[in-house]
Amino acid sequence: MEDAVVVMVDATQYGPDSELAQLIGTQFRLRQVKQRNMLKDFITQDRRTIICFEFDFPDISTLSQLSNIKRDYPSIPIVMFTEQHSEALAVWALRARVWNYFVKPVTPDAVLSSLGMLARTMAGGRESEGRDMAFPPQALPDDARFHKHRAGDKLVDLAVAHIEQHLHEKLSQTDIADRCGTSSYHLSRAFKEYYGITFQDYIMRRRLDRACELLHNASASVADVCWSVGFRDASYFTKMFHRHTGMTPSEYRRQWLGSRSEAPQTDLNVPLALRRL
Repeated sequence: MEDAVVVMVDATQYGPDSELAQLIGTQFRLRQVKQRNMLKDFITQDRRTIICFEFDFPDISTLSQLSNIKRDYPSIPIVMFTEQHSEALAVWALRARVWNYFVKPVTPDAVLSSLGMLARTMAGGRESEGRDMAFPPQALPDDARFHKHRAGDKLVDLAVAHIEQHLHEKLSQTDIADRCGTSSYHLSRAFKEYYGITFQDYIMRRRLDRACELLHNASASVADVCWSVGFRDASYFTKMFHRHTGMTPSEYRRQWLGSRSEAPQTDLNVPLALRRL
């Protein structure tokens, strides 16, 4: 068992993952806390401390807690676990100087290997190297929740997490409903109540959002983008892209590249999934 102490901070809304705690507890001395002000008791007692922040679906309040901990204890490494797969969230974590970032469900070997390497680095006296310098607070990612979820929102969040991880694959409403423990009807109804659009419309808009991001890379062909976001017919992709943006993929790319040195244009930076129908 490693000498370092892992302090698990429960920042979840629906309860921590007991299997994750059990996994870490097989190799480390484990402490679990719910509130940030309890951390000082463990940090003063154990010099070699690793803080693990566990989220399900982060909101502004819980992400701010992580930022505050990093501010208060800049030399102590933080590892982040979350169910929400988001490129913006991952970038935010990196800029906030989080040591490592995992999307649940995790791969046990990857978690233990990462924590073990970190503990050995700390044992060598290099844990604060380049990590304890002052740094400016980072703006929270745009897709962080701005409010606590209602109980019924968990269904939508679970479905969205699966969609984000498998956007390039064929997505079946029935299959995702089964994974979430509900019916196809109730899943569609939940999306309608939460986003104001149907489940299928949400998937379409997320694919087109992702396509817009990929089209910013001038070296990616339109065909490559088409396949990368789950379309299997280039003409259908172009048709749907034009319907939602008023431009073909090639036209969108040209306009975006042309606007990079100019003021932001009205709709190019607004996620399609958040626009009104």
